[in-house]
Amino acid sequence: MKLKKSYSLLYMPEDHGPSRQFRVARWSLLVPIGVLGMLIAVAVMYGAGIRTGNSWLPGGSRLQVENLALRGTIQDLEGQVVVLREEIDSVREVQSLMAAAINLPAIDEETFSAGIGGRNHLGFAREEVPGLSLESRIPSDATRDDLELMLRQAKIQKQGYLAMLDTLNARSVVRGKIPSIRPTDTGWMSSRFGFRKDPFTQKQTFHRGLDFSVPLGTPVRVTGDGVILAVQQQRGFGKVVKVDHGNGVMTVYAHLDQQLVKKGDKVSRGDIIARSGNTGRSSAPHLHYEIRIGNRPVNPLSYILDSYATRQ
Repeated sequence: MKLKKSYSLLYMPEDHGPSRQFRVARWSLLVPIGVLGMLIAVAVMYGAGIRTGNSWLPGGSRLQVENLALRGTIQDLEGQVVVLREEIDSVREVQSLMAAAINLPAIDEETFSAGIGGRNHLGFAREEVPGLSLESRIPSDATRDDLELMLRQAKIQKQGYLAMLDTLNARSVVRGKIPSIRPTDTGWMSSRFGFRKDPFTQKQTFHRGLDFSVPLGTPVRVTGDGVILAVQQQRGFGKVVKVDHGNGVMTVYAHLDQQLVKKGDKVSRGDIIARSGNTGRSSAPHLHYEIRIGNRPVNPLSYILDSYATRQ
């Protein structure tokens, strides 16, 4: 059908007024129809963009904006994972140095790796390179595995440090038990360990300890941590206190005037346990001091590092 160049429109009002006739060019009718079609097309395109996540509008769709924000968050997370890995490795180096300093074995590589396999620090397989596409940058199971790995390694390091503390505490206890100070703060050493002339018989006899010439009533200090093993009167030694320091180590304090402890008491290095005297086989007020290991007397001079007075 051939379109006419113009059309006539007849207007007839309802109030029986006079009717009117208008002549309209063909092109003037096509303009509003075209505008309406464009509006319908835009609406269809916008709806499709919302459903697919793609939009031709400036700034993109809501999903695209969220994806862009997620990309930035993931990049920050990956950077933090790298920093965390570096810190854990650095802490491990410090731990290894500390272990070597106190003669403990460092955490072995196999234990510390804890199944790290062929993953790199970011948790991607070595052939993977965090790419430009959003999908390749979404946190993967590998990334989560790497975070879990570092958590396990942090726990391993914690156990390592706790072991160091236990070792240091144990060694501190052992050091505390070792007799290492003078039993008196004053006085002078009147007789040493070894062979000497007996003051009563003038014969060569073996002296099993050290004699400290001190005034009557001088405080006698225990030379290491321990437990009072005996408080007794012993022939030749007079009043005696014996202290068990563990591991077969015992100290003996003899010729006492007063015993200030009782059997079973726990004592710490430097505690006053007695006062010096002149009891037993003694020619003058003094303190006889012995160290025995496995009930065998050893030279106390090898153990005396300083006096209690110098430690205050």
